[in-house]
Amino acid sequence: MTTTRIQPYLFMGGRCEEAIDFYRTALGAEVEVMMRYADSPLPEPSFPLPPGWERKIMHASLRVGAATFMASDGRGEPPVFAGFSLSLSVTADAEVDRTAAALAVGGEMVTAPMRTFWSSRFAMVRDRFGVLWMVSVPPANAPAAQEAGLRELTFTRDFAAPAESLFRAWTDPAQMVKWFTPAPWSTVRAETDVRPGGSSLVVMRSPDGREFPHRGVYLEVVPNRRLVFTDAFERAWEPSGKAFMTVTLTFEPLPGPGARTRYTASARHWSAEDRAAHEAMGFHAGWAKAAEQLAALVEPAR
Repeated sequence: MTTTRIQPYLFMGGRCEEAIDFYRTALGAEVEVMMRYADSPLPEPSFPLPPGWERKIMHASLRVGAATFMASDGRGEPPVFAGFSLSLSVTADAEVDRTAAALAVGGEMVTAPMRTFWSSRFAMVRDRFGVLWMVSVPPANAPAAQEAGLRELTFTRDFAAPAESLFRAWTDPAQMVKWFTPAPWSTVRAETDVRPGGSSLVVMRSPDGREFPHRGVYLEVVPNRRLVFTDAFERAWEPSGKAFMTVTLTFEPLPGPGARTRYTASARHWSAEDRAAHEAMGFHAGWAKAAEQLAALVEPAR
């Protein structure tokens, strides 16, 4: 058998130039070749073009890293991207998060970034053109993926509420004091400066009346979709006495009737020992109880 190579070829139905610009921004794609119908050496195309298509893209080749894919405006037919996905491998968990978020602009986060048994980080995104992407850290990085898994705790729950309500409950101090700490503990004070580098303060009270302040800093804020914060800093960028964890929250709108949101909290700890200590402190039961209190706040009365 002779050497072969399979490359994706996307027919964009009149939006190819827009897609090229988008993939340049989202993926850092480099255009290797781009030819418009008006540039063709043939006097007439072999098929009829829609009116005004002379400046549309006849053929383009784009490189992302070591991979190449091709694209065209086609013949004017509406694009149909079904039954396949483009799989994109990156080298680090943070790149999965960044790339998935970039591809989801104007599109849909099908599966929010998460740890799986085959990858330390995996996400599925349908971009604004309808193309489905799978972004992941490949199994070749398995040792790093396993080590990351030993430091992470995750909680997921679906809410009968819009993502906007959940995001507000996590960022509005007046709402945070109503649900944030699992009973019989309570939250007596909250302060938030919701922006990258902004600080936060949550003061919890134990059943015996003692108060415990928890300070942190926001690292990433995507309104109504994603919130990342850490206790590694007390304020930007003043280190805390002991870094314990970084928390990533995602709020993924779900399809179907009514407002529904998949809420995922991922706590990445500084060490496996910190993760074990957090689990022993009651991570799963505590986050589940707090989620019940959050549901009582944001879900409509039944």
